[in-house]
Amino acid sequence: MHDFRHLQALCGDFDRAEVSYSRFMEECTRLIAAVIGCSRVSISLFEDLPTGRSLRCLSFYDSAKDQLTSRADETSSQVGAYFEALEQVGHVVADDARTHPATAGFFTGEIGTNSVRSLMSASFSLNGRLFGAFTCTHTQSTVWSPTQLANLKRMGARVSLTLANSSCSGDFDLPMQL
Repeated sequence: MHDFRHLQALCGDFDRAEVSYSRFMEECTRLIAAVIGCSRVSISLFEDLPTGRSLRCLSFYDSAKDQLTSRADETSSQVGAYFEALEQVGHVVADDARTHPATAGFFTGEIGTNSVRSLMSASFSLNGRLFGAFTCTHTQSTVWSPTQLANLKRMGARVSLTLANSSCSGDFDLPMQL
């Protein structure tokens, strides 16, 4: 798969400090969006805070705008069922994010403003502990295919390994409680 070779090369470039963190994240999310064929891609970390879990967005690419955009952190009150599904199954496939049990609360009150209709996420772990997720969304209802999910998991596994290695070398500061 040509795109996976491109991702491998990008991860190698980041490992060797030949590309910056911001460029690495932008290129990763752009590539994932192209391979999966979705409207938006985010790479997020889970953080355990005294007030509960939080979902911190590291990178959010919007293909309609063809740019990275900012995204507010989400709290456990919004994404509790989503966390549970990722812990238990390792992924969430919500063809209709408004009605799927793992995502309905996540988008309550927000679905009209960001136009998200469907969502597919693949979690990543370090040492057996849930660490974050790669999430693809569509602005229309979509039936996600097993191939799309497999590709997201494969690409996410490679990118998360690079981020973890970068964190261990001190190039990138990931929360230690994760």
